[in-house]
Amino acid sequence: MLLIKSNAMNKISNTNVVPMKEQLINFLNGLEYRFEIREDSEERTVIQTGISLTVGASDGYIVIHNKISLVEILAYSPVNIPENKRSEVAKFMDIVDSITYVGNLQLNHVSGGVRCKTYFRHASEMVPLEIIKDNFFEAFNILERYMPGIMAIVYAGKDADTAINDLLGTVNPTNN
Repeated sequence: MLLIKSNAMNKISNTNVVPMKEQLINFLNGLEYRFEIREDSEERTVIQTGISLTVGASDGYIVIHNKISLVEILAYSPVNIPENKRSEVAKFMDIVDSITYVGNLQLNHVSGGVRCKTYFRHASEMVPLEIIKDNFFEAFNILERYMPGIMAIVYAGKDADTAINDLLGTVNPTNN
């Protein structure tokens, strides 16, 4: 079993192919994070984990789509959006997605659930540790960074533009 220590994973030659599932397990073990394999089939592997955020405990899932060589990292918000606020929250999420580079926020318009998704493709070679790390943490960081704006819409009655401007510290000249 390959153990990850600092950038050791990046220095391994591409001739030493380690399956994506094992790379991700090694990554989580290297972080000393708890996780559970929820599904492991020919089609996909689902690894459950999570992180405590300031807005509450966030469930995380890493889904390895084996047949299409795609890894999705999903971070779920502990907050569900009331039906009467979903349209404005969706507008806020569109604004956020236009200013972020990795990951995007998604709203389930039926349940009100909020999640952030990042993903990357892989081939039959080692994926650089930085790609795994950036995608994993950015899914949770986006929730942490932008949930206060969503909460301002839901609980303070702000519109999407005001919520994002407040969050980013942008001055609105019409307020003067």
